[in-house]
Amino acid sequence: MKSSSSLFPVSLLRADLVADKYIEDTYLLKPNNSSDSSVQIAVTRLGFYDGEEKNQRGTPVVLLHGSFSNRGFWFSSGGKGFAKFLLEAGFDPWMIEARGHGDSPVNAKYLENNVEAYSQFDLPAVQDFIQEQTKQKAFWVGHSLGGVTIATAIAGGHINPEKILGVVLFGAQVSRYPLLLKIPGLRLLAKIALLSKKRISGKNIGPEQEPVGIAKEFVRWAGWLSGWRPKTGSSYWLGLKELNVPALGFGAKVDKADPAKHCKTLTSAFCENSQFYLLSKEHGFIQDYNHVNMVVSKPAEQEVWPKAIQWMNVTFNQ
Repeated sequence: MKSSSSLFPVSLLRADLVADKYIEDTYLLKPNNSSDSSVQIAVTRLGFYDGEEKNQRGTPVVLLHGSFSNRGFWFSSGGKGFAKFLLEAGFDPWMIEARGHGDSPVNAKYLENNVEAYSQFDLPAVQDFIQEQTKQKAFWVGHSLGGVTIATAIAGGHINPEKILGVVLFGAQVSRYPLLLKIPGLRLLAKIALLSKKRISGKNIGPEQEPVGIAKEFVRWAGWLSGWRPKTGSSYWLGLKELNVPALGFGAKVDKADPAKHCKTLTSAFCENSQFYLLSKEHGFIQDYNHVNMVVSKPAEQEVWPKAIQWMNVTFNQ
């Protein structure tokens, strides 16, 4: 079968009709750019079924889900979600699924998967593929761990900031960790406990599981002397400081896992003119949002999504 790309093997996995109006073209990328040659990444492009916009695609928007999730976070089987909103606003949505999530197969070294691997190998391949297909710069959007992965890829110099129009982060932060994990002895106990784990369950959180490598990385970042940095090399904060990427961030008032003030810290690190919204009643929103309904809810559709669209339109035209 002929590859859908001249960069590396890419196959069209499926083309699904959704809600009689939309079509999801799911591509499976096999970049062969790491020590694990089994890695394949599913990337789904959302479009209109009638095809009238096929030659009039808008600005690309790359979406990456958070932990315990998949592309369904952005676009449901019933044809709802932020990706649909983007499409109908004239954008060209592309949804990534992390290794072992959704249509991305479980790779041979699945247990070792972590943000560093995603950002160093997978996101660069996705950026190159979408650039090849669209010939345009793209916006990158991430929720929670997805936003952290995007930030890590940019800060680590793994994806080209010159090909990025801007970044939108929902509930993403890298500066707040449980205080107990900062105590060396307790952090060591946490590492020992993870030795017997293979996957972290997403029961009551989301439809997917996470590899233990994600948890091990989280524990490492929690240390006083480590923080947000690769296993070897300088802090990712320093990498962001050298760049000037437009950024929009959202933090939820009742998000205890990723508090809004820490989400603002990450957003502000991208550029001096970054913009941030605290999603709370006291700041003029319908409700005090939480970690999930800041993106997936009817109120979010009414007042959060439009702010992201407006920011992207303004940023694109600057």
